[in-house]
Amino acid sequence: MSSWSDSLLNKLNLDGAFVYIVDDADGLCFEPLISNAFENKHALLIDEQDPLAIRLSFEQWRDKKATTPLLIRISDDQVLDIPYDISVHAKRISFHLGDICPELDTQALRHIPPSAFQLVIDALKAYRPGKLAPQASTDFILRHVYKIAPEVIQSNADVVRLLIRKHYIGIAMPAFFEQRLVTLLELNPKLKDWNFVALIPSKSQFFEFLQQQWSRYIASLRPNQATENPLYSRKDLVVPFDDADIRILIDNLFADGVLLPVTLDHNDLPEGHWAAVGIQTPYINVEYERCKRLYEQSTRDFDALDDSAMCHEFWREQSHGLGILNALSYKLTEDDIDPIKLKLLKDKIAALNSKADTLFESWLIKHFAALQTLPTVNVPLMLHKIPNWLASKVACDKKVCLLVMDGLGARQWPLLRKLLQEKASLQVEEHSCFAWVPTITSISRQALFSGKRPFAFADSLLTTSKEGSLWRDFWTDHGLTPNQVLFTKKAENLNQEAWQNLIYPSDIKAAGIVINFVDEQMHGMKAGMAGLNSVVELWLKQWGFIDKIAALINQGFEIVLTADHGSQETKGIGSISDGVKAETKGERVRIYNTTHTQLSTAESMDESVVAWPGPSFGLPQNCFPVLAKSAYAFKPKGDSVVGHGGISLHEVVVPLAVITSKPIRYE
Repeated sequence: MSSWSDSLLNKLNLDGAFVYIVDDADGLCFEPLISNAFENKHALLIDEQDPLAIRLSFEQWRDKKATTPLLIRISDDQVLDIPYDISVHAKRISFHLGDICPELDTQALRHIPPSAFQLVIDALKAYRPGKLAPQASTDFILRHVYKIAPEVIQSNADVVRLLIRKHYIGIAMPAFFEQRLVTLLELNPKLKDWNFVALIPSKSQFFEFLQQQWSRYIASLRPNQATENPLYSRKDLVVPFDDADIRILIDNLFADGVLLPVTLDHNDLPEGHWAAVGIQTPYINVEYERCKRLYEQSTRDFDALDDSAMCHEFWREQSHGLGILNALSYKLTEDDIDPIKLKLLKDKIAALNSKADTLFESWLIKHFAALQTLPTVNVPLMLHKIPNWLASKVACDKKVCLLVMDGLGARQWPLLRKLLQEKASLQVEEHSCFAWVPTITSISRQALFSGKRPFAFADSLLTTSKEGSLWRDFWTDHGLTPNQVLFTKKAENLNQEAWQNLIYPSDIKAAGIVINFVDEQMHGMKAGMAGLNSVVELWLKQWGFIDKIAALINQGFEIVLTADHGSQETKGIGSISDGVKAETKGERVRIYNTTHTQLSTAESMDESVVAWPGPSFGLPQNCFPVLAKSAYAFKPKGDSVVGHGGISLHEVVVPLAVITSKPIRYE
């Protein structure tokens, strides 16, 4: 343990049933060294603003006759929200960044995620810069946390490498540091052709620009085929695609579907030219080649994996990448590929999916409690954090629509993504988010619409009848009037006119819309995940999904599209006759009222299930789930079913996309 973390932890006694109020405006409770110490001592950390949630957590802790401490994290004047009988007997202590990093400006430090504090402390020890002013503190953090030294970015190749690193490889940088980076880069006259104001913060604008530049690059290799770029005013090619480092990154972008290949009648580039990765002709099976490259890329990721790299960001990336890989593989048939090659590839993908699920399940059991309290940097990590994130947008005078596709997993997201990419006026930011466990509609979707953990809605845990009132209550607490809030379910039953009428009222500030189609088609699907994708793909076009999105955009909404859970293709391991089904179609979970019945059931099912510690992981006191592992289901042996409720990667990590109107020009 480092000396700085010791100095904070020594303020607490983690070996007894004590109650502490921790004044922690800087988020130090979430720094890995601190949070791991809490976890190792089984301390309960409460990070809630709702007095009822604090009360429920306290009552659970007291009823268990815990021998470990209860820590209530507050910031600034939030102590007023803590019930009096709890606060009067608690000891109040403070954690402050100024005590451990006096050399740097506290406001700059408060913009970085807690996981980066150790990087800052290590850099201060190594370089000893002395007391730094606010601007110098920001530059120090840019260099040592985000590994960006603006003064060494001197060429177009440097800029492209930076932007791909930021937007694809993934540098989750708060806007505060993005603005400083833009300012520093704009000072360099060599980079005057770049519009950093647009391209630094916006992933979708950068990749749109890169797509346009790729078309121009292919045209430059084929001088008789001129192309025009309607969105980018310069006619020059500014991205040096022939740079060796950029080539490698571009190949990955095409495999991942971030960039789309240029369609040609025939490939007239020199044989073996590397740019063929971004060309599609009637004679090239692009999906098969993408599948192979994505499989190889994912295999390398898992082969190089160690415990230190296995974090929530890794799993969000793998859910996205494996989702695309699987969706592509479902479309491959023996008409396109040699049957032996096709079977070999699909068998390899199935083995990779199984490996990923096994590793993910073990990781999630260890880290699910900590995930619930991690703060939002750019996008929320868990579904119950989304409403507060939306509230910050509404506070900035935006209209928001939370569009929930019930049951949409990362394997279905590429179907929507393709349609959105084809709509030139839309801008899409792709992310992922963790659902609640068990991954069933009533639990995860209520958490999503209420902004609360499930123990806070114990009375409606196994029903969806109250999610509309939970959504409205959330927005009432945030200052909206009833006529400014919309909630509706089964929106797949609306035609275009009814959809327009639903969203038309101009005073709506926060809309919550549920589309149930994917989940309803999933249950009873006999053709597996490939069959589900085929049905969903056809329905998206027939229903007019893009027209519905365009209507929301035209009404001024910023759309946040996500799901309450994903799905898993499974085989039956035998039915369970006792226990309460979490919902009528809960193929992968059973919920019991006592630990005794939970554990006895788990023991009878051998190694094929997980006894999920419900109350310790945010569920109500009498909620003890048994979850089917990997690709198993509580169905007759050998039966195949697409279901949800468990903790496989694609049930838990769901798509999260922000859809807005695309600016006409980057300048």
